[in-house]
Amino acid sequence: MTIAAIVGTSVVDEISERDPDLVSAGGSRTWTVCGRNFVVAITELEASDRLTEHELPDEYVLFLQDHTVVGVEHDGRAPVSVSEPALVVVPAGTSAVHAASSTTVARVFTARCDEQMRRAVNHAAGVDLRATPLPAPTEAGGDRIRIHRLRDIPDEEGRLGRIFRTTSLMVNWFPVHEGPRDTERLSPHSHEDFEQMSVTLVGNYIHHLRVPWTPRMSEWRDDEHVQVSSPSMTLIPPTVVHTTRAVGAGPHMLIDVFAPPREDFLAKGWVLNAGEYQGTHP
Repeated sequence: MTIAAIVGTSVVDEISERDPDLVSAGGSRTWTVCGRNFVVAITELEASDRLTEHELPDEYVLFLQDHTVVGVEHDGRAPVSVSEPALVVVPAGTSAVHAASSTTVARVFTARCDEQMRRAVNHAAGVDLRATPLPAPTEAGGDRIRIHRLRDIPDEEGRLGRIFRTTSLMVNWFPVHEGPRDTERLSPHSHEDFEQMSVTLVGNYIHHLRVPWTPRMSEWRDDEHVQVSSPSMTLIPPTVVHTTRAVGAGPHMLIDVFAPPREDFLAKGWVLNAGEYQGTHP
């Protein structure tokens, strides 16, 4: 497991699985990286362990990528069971995740979850002030666990990936891509005022990063080409031009994380669970 935590304009941390600070209680191990508005945690979850979160102020997103039977509990209610790749929205409050056999899970929390923010390996680096702060949510989420099974979501021409939201988060879980990405069809772009976390679950990738020139030459940076295996997390700052490509044979799986929910994705009708939220958006 390697984490490339990119803060500001350079790679500031690469942590191997041997780092003792990242070994959690029991046999499970969790690696956590934060942005200004979100926190992403990847856990190698052992069957004997539980991931319990207490009194969270917001919903969070749980990614299940294989066919291990996973139980999700919330506020003392009967657990729900998932046995296939799925995205699960867990309501605010107290919840727990456990598995019948060893598996790897990813979770995304908002920055209002203070304890989860403090766990992040880059928390002490401070926030990127170019990213607009997380506003109070304007939509109301549900009080039940919601399961979105990937088998129920066919690919659709013209739609970008598989985009979901909560009251304050947005994620795009791209379909599995076989083999390397075509280097003649990359998509370099930048975001003016928000960060993006790219989470790789399967396969090897290269993140290509370019810091725009300013009138101050002292602020110029060389391009970076950060190669990561899976699972990994890479935080991409505002204004940095970026594109990511799968490298090597075999399957590749990538998730992008944003906060707050992106207005452009909502306006295009790409958000698959937008109807679960009430407020200013359709």
